[in-house]
Amino acid sequence: MHRLSVVLSRVARRARLRTTIGAALALLTATAHLLAAQAPAPTVGPDLGKRVVADHGVVAAGNAYASDAGLEMLRQGGSAIDAAVATAFALGVTEPMMSGLGAGGGLLYYDAKTKHAEYLDFYSASGSIVDLGLRSTTSTATPRGVGIPGAVRGLLAAHARYGKLPVAAVLAPAIRLAGEGYTANALLAREVAVSIEKLSATGAKAIFLPGGKPVRAGDHIVQPELAATLRTIAAQGADAFYAGAIGDHIVQTLRDAGSTITRADFAAYQPQWTRPVCTMYHGRVVLSAAAPQSGMQVIEALNLVAGRDLPALGLPSRNADAFRVMTGALRIAVTDRDAVVGDPSKVAVPMAGVTSTAYAATRASLVDAPAQPRLPAGDPWSYEKAPTGDCAVLAAAPVSTVQPRPAAPGTPGDGAMSETTHMSVVDDAGNAVSITNTLGLGFGTGTWVDGVFLNSALFNFARDAASPNAPGPFRIPASTIAPTIILKDGAVEMVVGCPGSPAIPPAIVQTIVYVLDYHLDPMQALRIPRMIPSSSGVGLRMEDGFAEGVYAEAKRLGYEVAVSPPVDMGFGGVHVIARIGGRWVGAADPRRDGEVRGM
Repeated sequence: MHRLSVVLSRVARRARLRTTIGAALALLTATAHLLAAQAPAPTVGPDLGKRVVADHGVVAAGNAYASDAGLEMLRQGGSAIDAAVATAFALGVTEPMMSGLGAGGGLLYYDAKTKHAEYLDFYSASGSIVDLGLRSTTSTATPRGVGIPGAVRGLLAAHARYGKLPVAAVLAPAIRLAGEGYTANALLAREVAVSIEKLSATGAKAIFLPGGKPVRAGDHIVQPELAATLRTIAAQGADAFYAGAIGDHIVQTLRDAGSTITRADFAAYQPQWTRPVCTMYHGRVVLSAAAPQSGMQVIEALNLVAGRDLPALGLPSRNADAFRVMTGALRIAVTDRDAVVGDPSKVAVPMAGVTSTAYAATRASLVDAPAQPRLPAGDPWSYEKAPTGDCAVLAAAPVSTVQPRPAAPGTPGDGAMSETTHMSVVDDAGNAVSITNTLGLGFGTGTWVDGVFLNSALFNFARDAASPNAPGPFRIPASTIAPTIILKDGAVEMVVGCPGSPAIPPAIVQTIVYVLDYHLDPMQALRIPRMIPSSSGVGLRMEDGFAEGVYAEAKRLGYEVAVSPPVDMGFGGVHVIARIGGRWVGAADPRRDGEVRGM
């Protein structure tokens, strides 16, 4: 490359064509960068535990203990659901600040034999009485912000429908980790250190603040109360948590602290089996989480970039034109999502409209436009039509049956950047599971009962009563989680998801585009610096590592750029599995502590 540069420079001097040669050199540099990114990621050194190539199944999750739990199920002959549920329960033990029995989330499943896809919404929900006083609450550590946890009933409902192994076997790794202990990693130690005040007021203090000091990386953590609760659930099922002594204890603790959740509310909670949102993208079927989760944001962004030949331009991290397209699509998608997202069982949500390619065509002219202080939302209701083609065959989310009302800005969110976790799983039969699980804020509200941290879900409701995400009885608040599965010719090609609050949909979209369109190895796709646009104002968060010309383009477009250090965990923690060359390639985001396992 150096020799070619010298030759080109000499030609330029002789022909006085410095401008032309400069363009050629820029193209050469961009090409070299792209080729380097396409090189296979090593499986040793920095990627040890972060990337795996396998033939029979892969588990990608938030830490090694959880991935080991999922792999243990696959080796016992379990299904993808067995592995995913075991992984989720194990993560609840080893990442107590992010998920657990007091959390909620969403699960997307694809059955390779029946060609059937389902989405299970087990996000934490409000009770029968709305606590409007939360709108004026400044502290997020109050138990009044706890929603009815969905994780236990949701995960066990998925296992009952698609699992093969006994419940006791699936929960065994989590019980073992809680009862015998595990080694704290740096992330847990950091989260404990910033949550000292929250943890000091609970029985968890003895575990995570021994002697009044926060645990450190390398410390041995044992959670006997959690182990006992898990054993009870393994023996008696979900009712032990919702309708038994555990539920009684949780509800009484919440009621004593001013929560409006009742015993009947808690016992009546049920997760919702529903249909995923869907689109066709470059010959593939993309399935993602239904509202009030954010799969429609992922799909609209993909629809907006589908007509652009991004690889011909170069990577968005190196090329200003590709950057402008990607950032514009991401910003339009989050704007449209925020305007309409809410619980579709209670308010009208035009999922079919937002995810239609026809609607995306009406928004496409804004992709290249300069940033605006408030990008106006579109009108997807005119495109709210029944899905067709492969999306119809897969029973994608139907048109809304609830009467629409004028859109009002929502204020959905998922709390801080590190309090959600994700796992992606495939098995030997080609079945796939994508699960995102969250406590909302770190350690949720800090409420701790029988070894269980309880979520902060009710703070995800909008404070504007006119918003589709306004609080109401038995409502599920909006969140940014978006577990996603991509099919090609009826078979799973990619399983992907991410934690990270507003970073979730943008990180998923960028990963999908880099793997499918740029043909990058999943590990290399995860290493590319990311951008996260805001729907309110002209804010744009970027990781360090973009080309100087890209930063200049962002400022030219009118974005107020905030640059973070490279490989920043605030930009997500994608766990991805892709089918490449007839084999599974799994990768865990270097921004977090996740690891992958395969067989």
